[in-house]
Amino acid sequence: MTYVLMRPLCAASAVAFALLISAGLTASATRSFAAEAIEQKASDLKPCGTYDAAALDPRPIPESIGGPGLLDSIAKNGFKTPATMLGAPDPLDATWYNTVKITPEQVKTICEKHLTAVYLDWSGVPYNLAMRSGAKAVFSALGIKILRFADYSFNPNGMAGVLNAVLPLRPNILVTGGTVNAAQFAAILKPALDQGVTVSAWSLGSPTMKVGPDKPLKAIVTYDFYNLGLQMADAIHETWPNGANFGYIHWINDVDAIHARENGLLDGLKKYPNIKIITNGEANPGNPASGFTDPSNSTAFTQAFLTAHPEVNVLFAPWEDPPAIGEAAAIRALHLEDKVKIATMDLGNAGARQMRTKGIIAMDMAQDVYDGGRLMALTAALAAIGQNTHSYVMNPTFPVTTKTDMKAAWDFMHGPEVVCPKGDCSD
Repeated sequence: MTYVLMRPLCAASAVAFALLISAGLTASATRSFAAEAIEQKASDLKPCGTYDAAALDPRPIPESIGGPGLLDSIAKNGFKTPATMLGAPDPLDATWYNTVKITPEQVKTICEKHLTAVYLDWSGVPYNLAMRSGAKAVFSALGIKILRFADYSFNPNGMAGVLNAVLPLRPNILVTGGTVNAAQFAAILKPALDQGVTVSAWSLGSPTMKVGPDKPLKAIVTYDFYNLGLQMADAIHETWPNGANFGYIHWINDVDAIHARENGLLDGLKKYPNIKIITNGEANPGNPASGFTDPSNSTAFTQAFLTAHPEVNVLFAPWEDPPAIGEAAAIRALHLEDKVKIATMDLGNAGARQMRTKGIIAMDMAQDVYDGGRLMALTAALAAIGQNTHSYVMNPTFPVTTKTDMKAAWDFMHGPEVVCPKGDCSD
C-alpha cells in the first residue's frame, strides 16, 4: 500500500480540497480514506444500546513492547509535557489513556442523540491514518455519523479554510489539532466554537482558550512529547553504544509539541558524552539555520549538510514520512548508505522495512496514535452529553530498533485497520 502526503496548501486550495472530498473524488490513499467516511450509512453504525468493547475498552500494551511497565517507565519522574507546554492557558492533570472509560448507559445516551462529527487532519501517512481509524471505530460504536475526514496539509491557513468549508454541514463534534502554532489555534477554531461545536484536540491548546468539561476546548489528547525525546536519546545510545557523530537537522517550525520532543532529545543526549551533536550553529529547535523549511523537501538541505559535515554517521529526522525518506534519498545520492544511518520517529512502512533489512533507518520511535484518535472521539462524545471528566489524556510511546518485535510495535501504534504490508513488518 502506498500512502501519499500532499504538499502544503494555500487557504483557497485547502477549501477546494475539502470540496473535492465532499464530491467523493479519491485519487490517493488520503482521499480514499476520507471518502470511506462520506459513504458511511446509518446501517454501518452500531445499534443504540450495543456496547462494542473492541472499540470502546482500553487496549492492553503487548509484553513484547513493554507491557504495563511501559507506562510506569514513562511516568516514573512525572509527566514532562505539561498542558501549558502545548499552549493551554492553565495546568491540567494528566491521565493515562486506559483510565478513560464509558459505560453502556452512556453509550446508549450518546447513540440516541444521533450526533455527527468532522475530523480535520493534517496529513495522510500511516501515523495519521491510524489516528483517523481509532476515531472512526469509536464514532461508529457510539452511533455518531462522520460527515468528513479532511486534510489541511501542515498549513494553518489551510486549516482555517477547510474548517470553514465543513462548518455548513453543522457537525456536533470536531476533532482536530496537530501542526499549528498554539497562538493561532483559538482564532482558527472560533467559527466552530461560535457554532456550538464540541471540540477535542490532538496535542494542541491555545493561551486564550480554556480547557475542560464546561470550557471551549473539551480535551487535549496527546503523548508526553518531551519524554518521547528522552526515550529517543536513550534508544540512540543503545543503538550506537560506542558513540556517534549525531547530525541534528530538522523541520524549522513554530509548533510547540515538536519543539518539546526535540528539546527532550537534545537534553537527553547530554547524558551521553560519546554522542556528539553536530548541527549548523546552536543545537535547538528554534535555530533557523539548523534545518529545512519544507518537510516534504528535506533532500537538498540534507545533501548540503552531509557534504559540509562528512564526520556525521547518524542523522536525525524529525519524523519518518516524508522528511526521513527525503534524508535517506540524500544519503543514497551521496553513496553514503554504509556510513550514515537515520534515527527518526512516527514508525511507518519505510522504517519497519529498513530496520528489518538493515537499511538506512536504523532506529524509530512509535507512538500510540490509534488510541489518540480513539480518545479524541471518546472525550468529545462524552463531553457532548456533559459527562467527560478527562481534560488531558496521555498515550504511551516506545522506541523501535532492530531488536523490537516489529509487528507488535506496528499493530499497537496503528490499530487493526492500518495493516503493515507484508515484507515490511514480517515475511
